[in-house]
Amino acid sequence: MARQAIVLAGLLLGSTPAWSWPGDLDPSFGRGGKVLTDLGGDEEANAAALQPDGRIVAAGSGQSGRRFLVVRYNGDGTLDSNFGSGGYVLTQVGPFGDRGVASALVRQEDGKLVAAGAAGGDQLGESQFALVRYDTTGALDPSFGTGGTVTTMFAADASANAVVIQPDGFIVAVGALTYSGGLNCDFALARYDASGNLDPGFGTGGTVVTDLGGCDVAHAVVLQPDGRILVAGSSGAFQFRVALARYAADGTLDPSFGTGGVVLTDFSADIRALALLPSGLILVAGGAVPSMFNGYDRTGGFALLGYRPDGTLDPTFGIGGTATSRFGGSHTGGYTSDGYTDLARALAVQPDGMVVAAGEVLPGNEVSHFGLLRYAPDGSLDRTFAPCAGAVTVFGEFTVARASAVLIQPDGKLVAVGTSGFLNNGANGLDVDLALARYVGTGGPSACVPAVSRRASVRLRANYDKSSVQWSWTGAGLVDVADFGDPTAATDLFTCVMDATPNRPFVLGAAVPAGGTCPVPQTGRPCWQALHTGYGYNLGLYPDGLTRIRLVPGAAGKAKIKVSRVPQFYPDVLGFPALPLSPPVRVRLQRLDAARCWESTFSTPSRNDTTVFTAKSD
Repeated sequence: MARQAIVLAGLLLGSTPAWSWPGDLDPSFGRGGKVLTDLGGDEEANAAALQPDGRIVAAGSGQSGRRFLVVRYNGDGTLDSNFGSGGYVLTQVGPFGDRGVASALVRQEDGKLVAAGAAGGDQLGESQFALVRYDTTGALDPSFGTGGTVTTMFAADASANAVVIQPDGFIVAVGALTYSGGLNCDFALARYDASGNLDPGFGTGGTVVTDLGGCDVAHAVVLQPDGRILVAGSSGAFQFRVALARYAADGTLDPSFGTGGVVLTDFSADIRALALLPSGLILVAGGAVPSMFNGYDRTGGFALLGYRPDGTLDPTFGIGGTATSRFGGSHTGGYTSDGYTDLARALAVQPDGMVVAAGEVLPGNEVSHFGLLRYAPDGSLDRTFAPCAGAVTVFGEFTVARASAVLIQPDGKLVAVGTSGFLNNGANGLDVDLALARYVGTGGPSACVPAVSRRASVRLRANYDKSSVQWSWTGAGLVDVADFGDPTAATDLFTCVMDATPNRPFVLGAAVPAGGTCPVPQTGRPCWQALHTGYGYNLGLYPDGLTRIRLVPGAAGKAKIKVSRVPQFYPDVLGFPALPLSPPVRVRLQRLDAARCWESTFSTPSRNDTTVFTAKSD
């Protein structure tokens, strides 16, 4: 008996393989790779910048959108006590302080920070472009504007959504004018000298307004090496078009770009981000908006479009210049903070030319999460980025989250910055906190623990509100109980089903956060339970849709995982894919707080039609 106990201890405590994927969370940052910052009110982060010393600066709003908020973090995710008051600064812009939202942030070469956004809207009447400059300690810079702040009134409500610094120190802010009724909008630009004065050599008295023919909103700006200013956004009210405009240094439209300096592409997408690739390709990203966007047909996804320097779509990028990637299956009622399924809000270009898109994603039909994808320069999806191709980060049960910025550290790690809040209030409602996540960023894919040949099975059944999922796995390698982490308290899990559909990370995905709340009649009992061997999850009320999970450690041929969804609670929340699937089909379970995953591959299904996919593993 003693010898058997020693053998068992060696089995459960022995070494198991270590894996790492570029999209894995970095455990040296915050708690398991994530940081949530509650400053005692309602805070959101819309932009971020990276300092040369590795500290991270986030900008957005505090006090329910009434103050500019700038927060600085140390490299490990803790607040930097040397910045502002305990790591953050709240700034009232304008005399009444009724509205103050920073939507953009840029760091000057001297280390000063410029935040741009909007102020006013109530007592002040129409909202205005607002800029605030801070020194390296977070104090307002008195050499800029009036006590460190600048506001610019346009002919209608105005909001700056992006900002860039020219080599001469001049500042260009871009955004939109919104006229009465909200359906008529124009691109708006303003240029300021280093002291915050409008530049009379730019446009008319320092401002430019461009009407593209619809509700035109600029969300992104980059400065080309030749000094020309490239602006991207969307045009339209109920049906978007991709909109770009390029301006000469004096603010006039550049006639060598598109038609008279403007490009309008009949691709329905809400564009939020813009980047220039080393090849000269102009890349924009946002969220694809379906033609029947009526609250029930939300089947969009991350949308990327690649343009040549003259503004024509590059046919070598994606399919005819476009690439769309949806996280999961169909969506029938869920939402992100802006009402879409998946929305890319930020782009970053790695030194090797790979492109990281970050934003908010909706694998199921209820809540959004941080989502990251990586693309090759030709627009093809990098499936080696994460076990489920796309990285999904959960910030708690019944919370929505969005990543608004993504940064690349010198060591290659990726930092996503955004907002997380309770589902019932949305990402812009009450109980909203700043959210950050850091990812490994470099390296190649590693193997997940495979199933024993023919010892895994999967069955997907599509039936409107009674769709079901069953996946059973028996491991071909050792699985220690510690490999599962602790889902009762700290370990989030993610399950995905992937097929051969191009540029789609997975066709079905479901997150299960640690802990969990069970429905009546089991109110008060946690959904996750530590069992005699492993862990069990039963009848969870989590909105991504899974209802039962069983995790059993053991030696090769003994370790088991079972995942299922039965149509008992929230019947429509699982983002179920359209069947049939395109084999080979791979099912994976991923631990989100550490580099661990388990998988099985199904190449020869016994049934694969519009109703059922069922198979035994290879």
